[in-house]
Amino acid sequence: MDILQLLEELENVVEESSRIPMTGKLIINEDILYNYLDKLRAMLPESIREAEWILREKERVLEDAEKAGQAIIETANNKLQKITGESEVVKLAKSQGEEIIKNAQNVAREITQGAFTYADEVMVRLQTELERTMGVIKLGREEIRQNIREKKVNE
Repeated sequence: MDILQLLEELENVVEESSRIPMTGKLIINEDILYNYLDKLRAMLPESIREAEWILREKERVLEDAEKAGQAIIETANNKLQKITGESEVVKLAKSQGEEIIKNAQNVAREITQGAFTYADEVMVRLQTELERTMGVIKLGREEIRQNIREKKVNE
């Protein structure tokens, strides 16, 4: 039997008790009243213990939930930091990769420019040599023509 049921029975006893006319007072058998009070006293400590246990259990569950929540938050923060760190590594690697490509393009441009400059210098020397050779050829032809004219005049 629980306390609420016992209180309900006591209430029924009160409602069914005789009334003293014009006073609004009730006549209740003293033994019955003390019997209910004793039962209530006996039950009350058990109910209080149950209520206290429920309160302690509620606090424990809340603490466990809070600890679990903190663990989840900490895990999420660690993952976030790891992801952020990985993201920073990726950004750094990408930046360094772009810098390497830019440097390689500059070196390639410098090599290409150097190759063109060298080829131009070789061609200038070749042209100068060919012009000098052409001058020698012109002089040689001029001498040959002169010799041919002199032979015709001497004949």
